[in-house]
Amino acid sequence: MAIKVKNEDEVSEIDLNIFLDSAYPITIDLKSSCPGTNKHSQYLSSIIESVCVALGIDPLRLRVAAMFHDCGKIMNPKIFSENQISTDIDPHETLDPYLSAQLITRHVSDSVAILINIPKFPRDIIEIISQHHGNSIVKYFFAKSESEDESKFRYKLARPTSFESAILMICDIVESKSRAKAQAGDLNIEEVIDSTFSGLRDDHQLDDVYLRFGDLRIIENTLAKELEGIFQKRVDYDKAKK
Repeated sequence: MAIKVKNEDEVSEIDLNIFLDSAYPITIDLKSSCPGTNKHSQYLSSIIESVCVALGIDPLRLRVAAMFHDCGKIMNPKIFSENQISTDIDPHETLDPYLSAQLITRHVSDSVAILINIPKFPRDIIEIISQHHGNSIVKYFFAKSESEDESKFRYKLARPTSFESAILMICDIVESKSRAKAQAGDLNIEEVIDSTFSGLRDDHQLDDVYLRFGDLRIIENTLAKELEGIFQKRVDYDKAKK
């Protein structure tokens, strides 16, 4: 199920590899201003490559999508927790939850605005990126607000309309959630994957995409293997001797 670029947006495989070059200008900017986001994007690109290979899909375009899906965070790096260091004051501590949600959700439109001005950056990849949060809810700030109107805390964007957009959404959530759980010392890979799929299903984020049960099983199994490799536990040699 390869992604195809049409007419004036058509680029070669060589052109796409340029976007994956670590010396590409936006990548350099992302690395310097958003180190946490850049690291997340690298891990996501690697995970997506494995998922695509398992599904028999050419991974190149989705790897590009993964590397640039959060590039809009360059506009306001410290709003996002992955770019905060221990000495930083979290701006969300004093912001109204609604305002926090607006600042968080705008990174998708900021990403689109950046990418659409790059010559020859494929428009179909921009569309995939624009859908990677769908119209999902920013749960943390919705809960913090104690509001009953969840519509104010949702991304104002289209839900995934393609298999590729769905893959990016699923893998993005799983990687982010796994990293947060691992940092808190509370990572259960099976639970992360199950809760991600059930949450997307219950929130109807994947309703506009045709997903075969077999494909979902492949995605789940591949994600589990990838996460085990990334977050593998060190052997406790003291326990091993007993």
